[in-house]
Amino acid sequence: MALVRKEREIPLLKMCDVLVIGGGPAGLGAAVSAAREGMDVILLEKRAFLGGNITASYVENCNYFLRNTPFKAEGLYAEIERRCYEEYGNDNARSYNQKAFSSEYLKLFLDKLVQEEGITVLFHALVNEVIMEGSSILGVIVQTKQGPQAIQARQYIDTTGDADVAYASGVGYDQGREGDHLCQPGTVSLRLSGADTRKLLENGRDGLSEIGRQFKAAYRAGETALACKRQDLPFGRLTHGGLISYVNYSCAYGLDPTDIQDLSKGEMECRTYVYDIYHYLKRTYDELKNIEIASIAPEIGFRDSRRIHGCYKLTIEDMESNRHFDDVIAVFPRFYDMLAPDAYMDGNGSVEGKGFAGHIYEHVVDERTFEIPYASLVPLGVDNLLVAGRCISADHVAESGVRAISLCMMTGQGAGVGAALAVKGACEPKDVCIAELQDRLRSLGLNIPSKEGA
Repeated sequence: MALVRKEREIPLLKMCDVLVIGGGPAGLGAAVSAAREGMDVILLEKRAFLGGNITASYVENCNYFLRNTPFKAEGLYAEIERRCYEEYGNDNARSYNQKAFSSEYLKLFLDKLVQEEGITVLFHALVNEVIMEGSSILGVIVQTKQGPQAIQARQYIDTTGDADVAYASGVGYDQGREGDHLCQPGTVSLRLSGADTRKLLENGRDGLSEIGRQFKAAYRAGETALACKRQDLPFGRLTHGGLISYVNYSCAYGLDPTDIQDLSKGEMECRTYVYDIYHYLKRTYDELKNIEIASIAPEIGFRDSRRIHGCYKLTIEDMESNRHFDDVIAVFPRFYDMLAPDAYMDGNGSVEGKGFAGHIYEHVVDERTFEIPYASLVPLGVDNLLVAGRCISADHVAESGVRAISLCMMTGQGAGVGAALAVKGACEPKDVCIAELQDRLRSLGLNIPSKEGA
């Protein structure tokens, strides 16, 4: 059964040069970079704050895999990291990942940043329809408290994480693991107050890392009696006042991140696991005997969903061989982080080829890198749209590296500058001058190799 909607006129709310849909890391990279190219930019965000999974899902340890490596943050991410730390500090008593954000301070900083750049931000703005004219986007329809309203732009950038705008525009996509289309689990993180910071750090120890290792051993030995299938237990910052800012455990498997029924099921399932892990930690560890749940993340966070069909599909073979692309817009340490969609742990967590069997957890161990080509941001079939973030054109295993938060911001910068050049040149994004795009990205702090240095 279906309902038929009567056609109606939609009032035009705003017009701009570049419209960015999604205010997470990729959207911030796109919006700020386009604004710095002189564009009139509107940034739409469905939540009441910016930051995406950093602020909505408490994923503060964005670049944890870079510690003890020669690699450093680049571009806008490095600027935000530095400026946010300088302005608000970072209460982290652990030596682990001293550069972790405080997500609440980050919300404040990002509000200031977009205002400094002259970006128009519209919160509580959910795009629910795209109006096409031939193969171009004519405008998007935003659902608001005052009803549907339209926004038009010369160029559009989809940074929703789920390729929502590309999907609504008719762009083809892949979703989940090749073969069965299963996605990685969704997670609802939590914060705990009342931890005994002194005991957790006494004699130079990192008590939270020890608890994580002990938990995994106990889980595999069948000693935890927990219903959640996740076997590892990552923690974030530990403040001097006893706040554990990020407990990344409560996972729901087998969900479609684009299905409203699965999303609803996953939210409630994960919140039951939140209480389970809280109670387990409280009764098991003396250092945590006085903990309470300080907050539960406002929404479930996903690691992957749709991946567009683009002008080039990045593959695991590209990443393993560090293939060089003439249109490279970002270079990143070779890195994979995938929670097995079916909760299977293969024991060593290594990449064994494209048809992997389970969990992949292969972080930076040497100086190998991989490149992101601009063509992976250009969707097939729509002329005035770019896509950035985890939903660019890539295979499922490659996406587990592409989804790194700081890399999402870098691809956002590539899309933001690409869209700006398309506006200035009155051309489609696929036709911009790649050399000029790369020069502009270098000026924004990204390490783009030259042809001579390739």
